[in-house]
Amino acid sequence: MSLKIVHCSIFNEYDDGNFFYGMERKISHGLIQNGHFVYDFSYRDWERNLRFLGIKNSGLKKMNNKLIQICKNLKADILLLGKAEKIDRQTLKTIKQELPNLKIAQWYVDHLKENQNFFNNLNEVDTFFYANALPLKDLSLKYKDTKFSFFPNISDGAFDRHQDTAKTTDVIYIARDYKEDVRYKFATLLDDFCKNNGINHKIYASLGNKAVFGSGFHEAVNSAKIAINFNRDDELESKNAKKLLGASDRMAQFMGCGVCTFSPRIDGFGKLYEDKKEIVYFESPDDCFDKIKEYLKDDKFKDIAKNGQEKTLKIANAKRVAKFMIEALQNENFSEGYEWREYIYKNGELI
Repeated sequence: MSLKIVHCSIFNEYDDGNFFYGMERKISHGLIQNGHFVYDFSYRDWERNLRFLGIKNSGLKKMNNKLIQICKNLKADILLLGKAEKIDRQTLKTIKQELPNLKIAQWYVDHLKENQNFFNNLNEVDTFFYANALPLKDLSLKYKDTKFSFFPNISDGAFDRHQDTAKTTDVIYIARDYKEDVRYKFATLLDDFCKNNGINHKIYASLGNKAVFGSGFHEAVNSAKIAINFNRDDELESKNAKKLLGASDRMAQFMGCGVCTFSPRIDGFGKLYEDKKEIVYFESPDDCFDKIKEYLKDDKFKDIAKNGQEKTLKIANAKRVAKFMIEALQNENFSEGYEWREYIYKNGELI
């Protein structure tokens, strides 16, 4: 059945396409591929546009009222929230009162370090989708009327495109660090290792280097033989990481572009990607660096890149992930055996 969906998320309309490959656009793309009508509402941009004399957050009330009116005008079936830290709980209550058959879902891929308003809103959400399965059980115990489900970062061929360009970079690393977190330590070690071993590498958004956006992001990724995924919630020793099936959207982008991807070993990820066939896991920086040498030798990275791309575009494409989200929200029988299906909780119980 075709549904009318209002997707309230961060579409970065003021950034001139620099983030065209963001999760919000991938999710909307997948929903449309499944035959649904999707109305994108870029809530941060609208709040900014509705400000009085440019005063920060002075457009909050008008923006929230606009969201209510959009849902009413469309007689929406689903309100899908992406982060939505500026959406008021009363807004969600009003929408539910006006449209009693509407369901609210929320997706989130960042770290759960939000203010209390964000968490209060979970009381009004029917299903919360998160890209790290570890905290789902505890969250479901606290917010008992809400279902909590893992979902993967999307990798889709319409966005993450392989380019047949020369591999002019041995190793690429992209991660915004703030010097106080573990990414800065990892980037420093990687930079020293590559310089000491004559490995041609590029580091973006870390160690004082500029970030890369838009088509330049994909060009930089595609020019690399190996891309390294390392996130804020990773640890230098992977056994200490506190996450389950958790990884960043950059990892999905690397794999979707067909680049050999290295990642700290992540609990549960063996269900998705096979080590040394579709991805290369490492246990520590030294293990990572030894494997960089190994996989650069004799072009071993090529098969990993090809296999990883084929796998991720098969299991984590926009259409498939969006279909899972709708089926989970609507309490439908799953149409296929999603690899992450077991990580859905309500009231502290797997369902």
